[in-house]
Amino acid sequence: MAQSSSKSCDICMSGPGCNYCEQCDQWMCENCKTLHLRSKISRNHTFLSGSNINPEEKPFCKEHDENYIFYCIDCEMPICKICSVKKHKKHDMFEINESTQELQAEVKQIVDSKIKSVKTNLDKIEQGTGKYQSDIKEAIRVITEDGKQMKQWIDRKVQVLIISLEEKRQQT
Repeated sequence: MAQSSSKSCDICMSGPGCNYCEQCDQWMCENCKTLHLRSKISRNHTFLSGSNINPEEKPFCKEHDENYIFYCIDCEMPICKICSVKKHKKHDMFEINESTQELQAEVKQIVDSKIKSVKTNLDKIEQGTGKYQSDIKEAIRVITEDGKQMKQWIDRKVQVLIISLEEKRQQT
């Protein structure tokens, strides 16, 4: 992608060309852009601005310099009115707005499906996390209980040994 900061203004040649006029195919600095938009003939021109601009990606037919108005189903590509007559005459096509609405519906359906899947996975993770937490609590309870039983057993053994030693001491 072309970096707008590396271009110089195509009009005055001195300022940084950080604005790209889509209709004129020219880079302009802020001052030249302002003057360009004040001109009657170019006041409705559109500009791309930002750090990464690729002017090669135009939203219109490169061959005929026309806006795309159809979408060719057979070729899976947007086409202008001239292409529709010359190259895609017998192809199935939609009006571009109709096509984009269908694509938007498809994308929405896919996105909704993905969101549902993510939510399901998130629910499973949360359930797994909850089970993991309860398993840890249960393990702590069992360890504590076992520890208490071992301590009681050791205390009883110690008492038995002490009693046994005291009995032997008394016998001597």
